[in-house]
Amino acid sequence: MGIAKELAGCRYVKILIIDDHALFRAGLRMLMSTLDAQLVCLETGSIAGAHALLSEHEDLRLCILDLSLNQESGISAIRTLKELRPSLAVVIVSGTEDPGVVRECIDAGAMSYIPKSMAPDVLTDALRHVLRGEVHLPASVAARLDAAAARPHLSPRQADVLHCLNRGLPTKLIAVELGLSEYTVKEYLGAIFQALGVRNRTEAVIKAARLQLAVRPST
Repeated sequence: MGIAKELAGCRYVKILIIDDHALFRAGLRMLMSTLDAQLVCLETGSIAGAHALLSEHEDLRLCILDLSLNQESGISAIRTLKELRPSLAVVIVSGTEDPGVVRECIDAGAMSYIPKSMAPDVLTDALRHVLRGEVHLPASVAARLDAAAARPHLSPRQADVLHCLNRGLPTKLIAVELGLSEYTVKEYLGAIFQALGVRNRTEAVIKAARLQLAVRPST
């Protein structure tokens, strides 16, 4: 069944494609035409162009936005679109799968985030969800967010100390290498143990390796 027909009372659904690459817009437009003949695609390469189209089309319900717009911040673009049309469902397509970027987009008002590496049917599934008013993330994207949430945040100095732990340095040598007092190093160690949920140095090193924490020393 087509996307438009799944939505009660909808003869057609207008979708706004915002991407500054004409070839990518053409590809999305072609994909939409194969999904449902009742999907009407409008397109633009800028937020200014989107503003004009939103003014002309009061019934625009959904937007597919490339996060990497030329000379425009993708996160700011999401906020602008939501200010212009609060009811507009914004779906992000992006080349990055960074959990931090995904979270920023959802916080800014996006209802879905689709990495460009994914198959077309993943985008189709997302469109169905957001047109029903549901926030939707593909399983792999959601899993990355969950994994990122499970990773403790360490300050740069804590990361320095953890790096020294990985090298097997005792407290005194850590203090000398980082130019800290032994008392301060012990405070950092206590904070690291608490952040990682461990009881000692060995558990800290094992947990850090399992979580693949970045433990490079600051430069």
